[in-house]
Amino acid sequence: MNLKIRRTQAMNNFWQRTLTGIAFVAVILTSIYFQDKYFIFTGIFGLVNILALYEFYKITNISDRVNVPTIYLIICGTILYFGCFWLAKYGGEIVIVCYAMCIVALLIAELYRKKAAPTHNIAFSLMGQAIVAVPFGLLNFIAIQQNVYWLYALFILIWTFDTGAYVFGVSFGKHKIFPRISPKKSWEGEIGGAILTIIGSLIFAYFTPEVAIWKWIVFGSLIIIFGTYGDLSESLLKRTASLKDSGTILPGHGGMLDRFDSLMLIIPVIYIYLQFIEEI
Repeated sequence: MNLKIRRTQAMNNFWQRTLTGIAFVAVILTSIYFQDKYFIFTGIFGLVNILALYEFYKITNISDRVNVPTIYLIICGTILYFGCFWLAKYGGEIVIVCYAMCIVALLIAELYRKKAAPTHNIAFSLMGQAIVAVPFGLLNFIAIQQNVYWLYALFILIWTFDTGAYVFGVSFGKHKIFPRISPKKSWEGEIGGAILTIIGSLIFAYFTPEVAIWKWIVFGSLIIIFGTYGDLSESLLKRTASLKDSGTILPGHGGMLDRFDSLMLIIPVIYIYLQFIEEI
């Protein structure tokens, strides 16, 4: 009976997750289509960046030994995000200098805040900027400076991998990858998601004959590897804070960090990879 209830709950969560995912995919893909003219994509991920930063610092502040200035850090992350957009679109390094000054001000302010563990506060403050604001900032360079099919592929293949891993994991998952960190993540789900992602990469290769097939296979493989580690890293953060989800804004998914956790590591790696293959 308990097994039947768990399966029913899993299916209910799957459909809720699927409907939310379809709606979100539609919004993101539409925003990419209109990005060149209206910068809708930039605006949407500017909001995602703000919400993800809020969730991250909310999680870190749960600890009695950590007390970070959430609002100020969200402002810093927003400056970095839109600064990267401006730099990618128009140039002008002054925006990055402004962000650097904000971080210097953060370090100086910690001298006067008189909190119990200032080094913890500084570490978690910078960590949030590094794993949330920096990746989303780099996303602007991919959106503006690369061919649009890379941006479409980035999101479609991430969602393909996530959905495939979830479905195969729920259906066949027996062998856990990191039970200490993410008890539900299984090798069966990982392999199923990986197969679908590589198939998706080959489909993109078919429709972009000007791009060598191996470049798409490597692209998909990077998403598989670093998407997994991004997911596990966020799970470790939540488990440290004894939380199941980072938030509740997305039914079936949790918070923005839950939805975009894999992007935190994927975006920097993909950005570097696309810069590399331009040279060969």
